[in-house]
Amino acid sequence: MRRFVATGIALLLLGACAKEAAPPPAPKPVPGPPNVVFVVGDGFGVGAWTLARGLARTRGQELALETAPRLGFLDTRAGDALVTDSAAAASAWSIGELVSIHHVGRPGAEPLGRTLLRAGRPFGFVTTARVTDATPAPFYGTVSDRWDAEEDLVPQLVEARCTVALGGGRERFVGKDGGGTRRADDVDWLARAEAESIAVQLQFSDPLPVDRPVIGLYAAGHLPHELDRTEEPELADMARAAIRRLRAEGRPWFLLVEESHTDTACHDHDGPSVAHDGLRLDRAISAILCEVDLDSTLVVLLADHATDSPAFLEWAHPESLDVVSMSVERMETRIFSGPWRGTPRALEAKALPVLDEGARQTGLTSGDIDRLLVAESGYDRRTALGDAISRRLGISFIAYEDHLASSQVHGHTGELVPIRAWGRGAEAVLGIHRHDEIGRWLREVLEVGGAAEAGMESAGAAESTAVVSPPEG
Repeated sequence: MRRFVATGIALLLLGACAKEAAPPPAPKPVPGPPNVVFVVGDGFGVGAWTLARGLARTRGQELALETAPRLGFLDTRAGDALVTDSAAAASAWSIGELVSIHHVGRPGAEPLGRTLLRAGRPFGFVTTARVTDATPAPFYGTVSDRWDAEEDLVPQLVEARCTVALGGGRERFVGKDGGGTRRADDVDWLARAEAESIAVQLQFSDPLPVDRPVIGLYAAGHLPHELDRTEEPELADMARAAIRRLRAEGRPWFLLVEESHTDTACHDHDGPSVAHDGLRLDRAISAILCEVDLDSTLVVLLADHATDSPAFLEWAHPESLDVVSMSVERMETRIFSGPWRGTPRALEAKALPVLDEGARQTGLTSGDIDRLLVAESGYDRRTALGDAISRRLGISFIAYEDHLASSQVHGHTGELVPIRAWGRGAEAVLGIHRHDEIGRWLREVLEVGGAAEAGMESAGAAESTAVVSPPEG
């Protein structure tokens, strides 16, 4: 029975590919390394996958990600903690070594993207986050703390001259005089990039320039959640454009594709956005599988970690996820402009019209109101609103108290997450692996050096030299 279901899903995927304008046929595979598309669903553990799957099935759809012929699992620990953050996970993929949480790369270790570029291989990435955020950054740069030194990654990205880099984060590239809010040095790095013959795009277009490197910045900060997206590009379209740009170089290439907001939505306990952002990730997978030749390309999908353990409860109604039209993040912004200074009744009067518009939520419990009144940050307010909406839809997350106590990684959890793979070399993902093993395997597949050792082995077969222990506090 499973075999017939898998065959049916594969046929549906092929039908979806046929509906798109067919690109020129890819050349037959030749000896040498494959192209690699490395897809990351940030925080996209089994719970987030389940929510996306539930929404898809109420629409009569199947997920492209479930067509993967090879499935393994990832032990997500960091170098100094049982539960990782995105920076440590992506650093391990890039350099092949476990590092401490919040670290972007390691001084003296060359990032994978720079290794590829130095070897003459095209390298690029696409993200719905800022291009300097924790997942893409370790592939081209190094800083000691993702939170305190993100602005230092901007000149490193410009200097790296990635073949293509698409996402958000425009405000990080210019000082206050240029409309930015984050840079202390007031250097216009967009002008600096253009002076270095890098094409800078502020509006998405397809195709991308092929005569020089491209940096596309399509939002001041992160791109929005799928529920809030208007004129911003679709992740699938950015991934497709990036593949065609890399392919134009005529050499084996590497592309990182990240859906960042599956993690953000889990942090906010925003079940509907988890599902909708998960479907955005799945559309990107579908577009990638339609675009590449799997005889000469390896496609990998994994998560850096799981976040806040979303789950359907027995009274859940997945079809209600389609009733919601606005993320918790957008609703919180519309209700609050800082800590609440009025009465509980005034707060309820302001919140309910927004909640009704965004989620058809027509009431809040006294406990919800109390949490919103004492919330000290937007993060706390979003979690309170997310719990109120998700509870009504039959979706649970880890307890609020445990979420707050998770001070280092803010609700990340340490369960195994799936690794899926298609195409050339996909069988290597079978088994259980660590982040650093994935990083060494990528270097082996791509036939470039720089890791301490190559290949993947079972997480139990060799102990890392790093000390792994729970974070203090």
